[in-house]
Amino acid sequence: MKRFIKEGGLLICIILELASCVPQRKFVYVQSKKSNTDHEYLVESKRNIKIESQDILYISIGSADQPTYNFFSQEKQNINTISEESLALLSYTVNDSGYVTLPIIGRIKLQGLTLDQASTAIRDFTKTVLTNPIVTVRFVNNTITILGEVARPGTVIYPKQQLNILSALGLVGDINEFGNRRKIVLIRETNKTTHKYYVDITKDDLFRSDYYYLRPNDILYVEPLRLRRIGFKEFPYSLILSSISSFFLIMFYINK
Repeated sequence: MKRFIKEGGLLICIILELASCVPQRKFVYVQSKKSNTDHEYLVESKRNIKIESQDILYISIGSADQPTYNFFSQEKQNINTISEESLALLSYTVNDSGYVTLPIIGRIKLQGLTLDQASTAIRDFTKTVLTNPIVTVRFVNNTITILGEVARPGTVIYPKQQLNILSALGLVGDINEFGNRRKIVLIRETNKTTHKYYVDITKDDLFRSDYYYLRPNDILYVEPLRLRRIGFKEFPYSLILSSISSFFLIMFYINK
């Protein structure tokens, strides 16, 4: 009987301990088949993200021959240093038809163009007005929303023109211990259509994925692991272990 009590108590403790553990492979990012060797990945640059309707663009036009002149009657400023009020004055929303309306230039279609292509298109339009025009086009609506099992869920603003999914997760304090790194939901709107994708960040083929780089207004949702869904985070392990220990201790003395 004593042996049964000892072995039974040990077995229950082992089962509870194993139930509370999550395999390490579910936590490790960008795993490769040969984990102890160096790897190089050719990551396609996503600077060719195309402009969509409802994108908000910062557009500045000037001339190298007229450094004090700004096409919009605004002093030329750096997008990273100007105030929100000034940024709003220099920003333009792409309408549902893909056009923006600029002073003097008029309507110009930018939907479907990259930022570089948009700069070239606007530059060509202004050559009849300015000598050697200098055009800057940047996204203003650089925000993404990250929800679910992360440290600080919410909407974040990023200043860069490109942001990958790993850096985005870093902005919100990373995924917590109960987040499913193998099944992150990416919600993306393109041309009035909402798409839903699943992204696995535990595999190194993430670098070759179309979803490695994010777009403005993307939404990420980190699903909970199965352990979280059944309430294991709040599972009273200490209370159960204490109760079991007390039970077997009492049984030990009773049968002594």
